[in-house]
Amino acid sequence: MRSDAGDVARFGRVLGHETCVQLIDELSAGEASVSDLCARLGLDQPRVSSHLALLREAGLVGVETRGRQRVYSLSGPSPALALSTLRTLAASVAPRGEAAQRAVRDDAPVRRARTCYDHLAGVAGVRMLDGFLQRGWLEPRGEREFELTPLGESALEREGVDVRAARQARRAFAIGCLDWTERRYHMGGALGSATLAALLRSGRARLEPGSRVVTVGEVPWTA
Repeated sequence: MRSDAGDVARFGRVLGHETCVQLIDELSAGEASVSDLCARLGLDQPRVSSHLALLREAGLVGVETRGRQRVYSLSGPSPALALSTLRTLAASVAPRGEAAQRAVRDDAPVRRARTCYDHLAGVAGVRMLDGFLQRGWLEPRGEREFELTPLGESALEREGVDVRAARQARRAFAIGCLDWTERRYHMGGALGSATLAALLRSGRARLEPGSRVVTVGEVPWTA
C-alpha cells in the first residue's frame, strides 16, 4: 500500500511557516491582493509574495489576474480547516481546566460552536449528535461507537454529506468525542468530519479566521 506520509510532510513544512499561517487566516476572510495582505499583516511585499508562492505550490491558494492586480484566494475551506485542526492539537497539549470553565461561565463563542480537529464541537456539536440519535439516524454500538442507519444515510446524503467517502476513510467511522466544555460526547470520526465539511460547503457554517470558532446560523439537524 502506498504511503501518503511524504505528501503530509510536504504540507507540514509549508504550514510550519508562521507567515503562511497568517496568510491562510487572512484569506479565510476573503480574497485579497498582495498589497492588501501586506497592509493587513504589516509585512513587506517580498516576504508576502514568497510565502504565497509556497502556498500556491502546495495547492492551498489560487490566484486570478484582474487588470494589473493578482488576487489570491484559498482553495476551498480545507486550508482553514487544517489550521483549525492544528489549533485543536496545540490547545490539547496546554494545561486545561480554567479555560474551559471560563468559556462555559461566559458562554463564549468557542463554547457555542468550534472545531475539534476536523469535526464540529461545543454546544452545537453535542446537540447535533443528540439530534442524530433522536431522529434514528445513528444507533449506539458500545460506549463510544455509533452505527449509521439506512434512514440516516439517506438523510445525510440528501444534505450533501459524502457518506461513501467517510466509509472509505482509514479511521473510525462514527465515534463519540468527549467535549472540552460540555463534558458530553459530540460526533467525531470520519462521519463527523464529512458532516462539518458539508456544512462549510453549503454556507450553513463558517470558520472564523484565526480561531477555532465556527459560526452557524442554526444548530443543524437537531430534533
